[in-house]
Amino acid sequence: MDLKIEDQRTAPRVAVQFRAMVLGSVESEGVGIIVDLSRSGCRLESPLLMLPGLSLELRIAVPGLEWALTIDGADVQWTNEETAGLAFVRIRETEQQRLDDVMTTRLERKAEGGDEEQVEMVPFEFQGLEPVFAKDPELAINKGLAWFAQDRTQFRFRGGSLLGRAFPPCTPEFAAALAELVKAGGDTEADFSLAILQNYLGSTSTDGVLKEIVSRFSDDTRKMDEIRATINSTGVVSGEFWLAEAWRVKKESLTRWLTDERQAVKTFTEQHIAELGRMILSERRRVEAERELRERNRHEDESGHDHGYRAKPF
Repeated sequence: MDLKIEDQRTAPRVAVQFRAMVLGSVESEGVGIIVDLSRSGCRLESPLLMLPGLSLELRIAVPGLEWALTIDGADVQWTNEETAGLAFVRIRETEQQRLDDVMTTRLERKAEGGDEEQVEMVPFEFQGLEPVFAKDPELAINKGLAWFAQDRTQFRFRGGSLLGRAFPPCTPEFAAALAELVKAGGDTEADFSLAILQNYLGSTSTDGVLKEIVSRFSDDTRKMDEIRATINSTGVVSGEFWLAEAWRVKKESLTRWLTDERQAVKTFTEQHIAELGRMILSERRRVEAERELRERNRHEDESGHDHGYRAKPF
């Protein structure tokens, strides 16, 4: 038996529901949901056409991470209708460490009995409500807020997921209704809105909601950290400096916030633009250092030196 496949089958895995951008399918690119994750692979649900043998790129939005987890190469091992089993075959060392940290946290939570219900996507009693909500953003928000108040921990996998399906892109009407909710409400309404915004990571359609939260809760460290993570989340990008370039686009987009008349929003924006600048510079230096190291090793290898290193077979 193939030892690599055997390792993947026996590797610890957890049930999750992470949104992901998928590149490299027959249909080029699209979205999906990671519903089963291990250090060496995952199970992906997506309407994209995926065939065994294809190599995909994944950008996985993990709550709590400032930017998407990147898998440079995930080979399709098997498919079953809209589900595929993937093996991670190319992942940078820094991304592998981030994946290991995610798995460690999730496995610890599972051991404590905290992840048992994550496999349930949308409860049966919620089915069929998407078209009703899509026509009435205020009804959707009122119902969603009630679900959120009942169970915050599972909301993202239940009511939050359903609202994301009802509004696959965040419409101006839906965003405006959320902003009004934050403006008139308190902590619960702001936290509910932040939970909803996890459906739209990397999108600027929710900027009005984010600014409303900043204007009212600028002294709340936890909320501001969530705002920064939401802003920093990247969409589909590629290239050696893909992360630095994605942040550059975020930084340029954020300059529009400076026209807001509220001082709290201006102060937050100025600080985060400066932070993004530092992040971009640091990421570029990291990539350049890795490139220089690869070039040095290549030249030494061509000179006949053996470093004891062999590339992993893909």
